[in-house]
Amino acid sequence: MEQAVVRHIGNLEEFEALRGDWNRLWKQCGEKTVFLTWEWLYAWWKHNAENKELWALTVWREDKLVGAAPLMLVKARKHGMRFRLLQSLGTPNADHSDFMAAEGETESTAALCRYILSQKSKWDAVELNEHRDENPRTREILRRLSEGGLVLNVHSNLHHHIPIAGAWETYFKGLSRNTRRDIEKRMRHLTEKRKVELKRFRGAEVRWEHFETLFEVNKNGAYPQKYESRNERAFHRELLDLMSGKNWIEIVFLYLDDKPAAYEYGFNLDGKFEDWRTGYDKNYAEDSAGKALLILLLQEFFKDGYNDFDFLRGEYEHKDRWKPSSRKFLNVAAVKPLHLPARLALIVFPNIWRWLKAHILHRQGSHHAS
Repeated sequence: MEQAVVRHIGNLEEFEALRGDWNRLWKQCGEKTVFLTWEWLYAWWKHNAENKELWALTVWREDKLVGAAPLMLVKARKHGMRFRLLQSLGTPNADHSDFMAAEGETESTAALCRYILSQKSKWDAVELNEHRDENPRTREILRRLSEGGLVLNVHSNLHHHIPIAGAWETYFKGLSRNTRRDIEKRMRHLTEKRKVELKRFRGAEVRWEHFETLFEVNKNGAYPQKYESRNERAFHRELLDLMSGKNWIEIVFLYLDDKPAAYEYGFNLDGKFEDWRTGYDKNYAEDSAGKALLILLLQEFFKDGYNDFDFLRGEYEHKDRWKPSSRKFLNVAAVKPLHLPARLALIVFPNIWRWLKAHILHRQGSHHAS
């Protein structure tokens, strides 16, 4: 068998030419996420490349793409210290990343790690975000970076999701009694005083006007600045254009008295919904617009035969009430042992903060609650 060859894709034009090869590889990678599609990565890079270098590392065997690592090199500044950071492409917007490998391909991850380690003179640390813990490639990456002489700091987090099977009524009965009562009470009060309508748009149905509606709702939301920048809006416009031939993008609105009050913006991959962005107009806070939208949307997903609702990253209390299952993800910092600024910023200080949060701040919070 011909030896695997690593090629470093470093500019937009080369990355653009990879579209067909990249997505053929993506289809072979088991559990799929939109954040590893060529469309998402290309759109993000095109509008967020300032002061960064593209490191789209690809593995080829007999002129066939068999592996890839979407990365970028950034000049990082943390805690007042500067260093060069080789980082997952799409950070901080991507909720899932990975080193991709074709089915049956066992050498590509090793080849990618060897290439990264061979380029030590060009970076001070490696930061890999949101890699699935159960993925054997993740374990191989950790082992090879450690054997390469790097100091590792690994932090885990959970991505909650709701497996969708059977009827909504069966799932609903499995929720806690307090949650069921709360849902029934909220929906009863809402429908008694307002006209309630759910509007869903998917794939070819999605238009730019739906994004503009989303932006307007968000202006009165918890993070009103989220979509204000020209680059951010251009990124979403690029996504819409690139995904126009797919059925991936799905945007859902809750209308109250014929006015948009809340939105869910995500991606549908063969019945798995990745819930990427949510928001509601705070003028409808008393109506629990965000919660009402999620309740109605879950009912629709059960009815329509979806198989999974993925909340993506973020361990928040409001997700726990839905009795979700969880997937464990890892965030990995791998630092040159003698590079003090990177080691302090990515290993020492984060570990101190996590210790303080777990042992001091948590204890203080418990004391005040009592």
